[in-house]
Amino acid sequence: MAMHDPGGGAPPPQTPNRPSVGGRVLVLIPPGKRDRLGGNLTPDSLLARLRKAGFCPDMPDLDSPDAFPGAIRAAAGSDDPPALVLVGGGDGTLSAVADAMADTGLTLGILPLGTANDLARTLGLPFDPAAALEVALTGRRRSIDIGTIDGRGFFNVASIGLSVDVADALDSHEKRRLGIGAYIPALFRVMTRHRRFRVRLTVDGRNVEMRAVMVAIGNGRHHGGGLTVSAAATIDDGMLDVYVIEPVSHWRMALMLPALRLGTAGPWMGVHRLSGRTVRVETPAKPKRVNVDGEILTRTPAEFGVRAGAVSVMTPDRPAADLPGTSPVRSLAGDRSIAGDTRSRDTPAGKVPMLSDEEAAMSAEDERLAAEIEIALQDMARAAREGEALTRRMAESPHSGLSDTVIAALGQIGADWARIAVVADDALDAMDLPTRDADDDRALIEDVVDWLEGLVGMPVETRASQRLHHAAARIEVAIDEVRRAGDPASADAATVAYDDAWRLINTALPAPVEGAED
Repeated sequence: MAMHDPGGGAPPPQTPNRPSVGGRVLVLIPPGKRDRLGGNLTPDSLLARLRKAGFCPDMPDLDSPDAFPGAIRAAAGSDDPPALVLVGGGDGTLSAVADAMADTGLTLGILPLGTANDLARTLGLPFDPAAALEVALTGRRRSIDIGTIDGRGFFNVASIGLSVDVADALDSHEKRRLGIGAYIPALFRVMTRHRRFRVRLTVDGRNVEMRAVMVAIGNGRHHGGGLTVSAAATIDDGMLDVYVIEPVSHWRMALMLPALRLGTAGPWMGVHRLSGRTVRVETPAKPKRVNVDGEILTRTPAEFGVRAGAVSVMTPDRPAADLPGTSPVRSLAGDRSIAGDTRSRDTPAGKVPMLSDEEAAMSAEDERLAAEIEIALQDMARAAREGEALTRRMAESPHSGLSDTVIAALGQIGADWARIAVVADDALDAMDLPTRDADDDRALIEDVVDWLEGLVGMPVETRASQRLHHAAARIEVAIDEVRRAGDPASADAATVAYDDAWRLINTALPAPVEGAED
């Protein structure tokens, strides 16, 4: 049954940045969440607080969030449109009303009742529903963007790859018991079986193609229970922020998490960033599912856009610069490691002039080629150094059980792979691009020899062969990528060193066991 109560009590003074006192408040909360609003807030106390503030609350009895957009549009078209639409739920529920809020121009208030609550996190809202209610009534109205995927609005982030697998692996019991902590066991459940894929991105007309395990396209700042799209991302800058995680080892993925939470991971960690107003995502091999604010909504290919300043929302009454996901001005440079925005924009340094069509086309093509070569060379350097560190750790382990002949071969194999890393570094130096720290990858695979011990039931030298073949395959793929990206000279030089190492692997060590777990 719908709950509708007349206003009462002593209303606060009228403020242009707040909902008009005496007006109607449309309260939309999914049925399954009404009895567990959290803290000391109950449906009755919620209505009482709204009446005390001088509003007329209206809580229709709707079956599911699917009915919320229709209720919002109907209320907006009525003789008494609401001064505030108060929506309680998680990010999926809020994303479902994005288009309706944008189209009607009504003001949104948020009660964070989900697991991740990433939109609330972006806006600096308190997670306690009672405190969030106070913000909705006494905070400051701000205009924020919504992203669009194939024309449908969303608030936070759309993603493909690893994040979709994590969403599938989330256990409902763990979500209720652990809350946001449920994402951690889900991540580790899928980390060992996620698949790489090739992705083609078109950002404001500029094309980049690479291998990835995850792609995220953000309108807001946060997703996945606190991961940060970019340290510079805001929800009111009229831009989409994209980050791509390239295929990396499981150890590196785990150690990358702190930087992903801060939005500071860069190319040296296997994370590449772009930004723009339009994004097209294609996965040439086969369509991939797209997770949009926690819900699987579509598959690639997908077209993304942004509706700048489309939704009015209540936020804490603090300067925009003090809120994590909003800012008065965004730096033009940002943190884009692949391609920047070449259009004219106002910045703290003044207006940046727009390039001519010919200049923009040349710049975009140069950026695309440089980006592909940089990514391929960085990947080759990483694969070679991880392989070299693997051989070093094997040879230096006092309890490895390897013969002197094999240990000597490991030293030469490692030296050959180190040569490949040097080839990549020299090419990056020649392009005035950053090279990799020689100790970077070694620190990240410190315990890789212990991983070998998990391959039980195999002679120690067969276990070593298993890992070396895996490392060699990774290096071979990386060399092929450098060649495909347009640097055959570096690929040829690396191939000479690779062939030397490959001959030693096949002569000094036994063949790996086909089908064994790696």
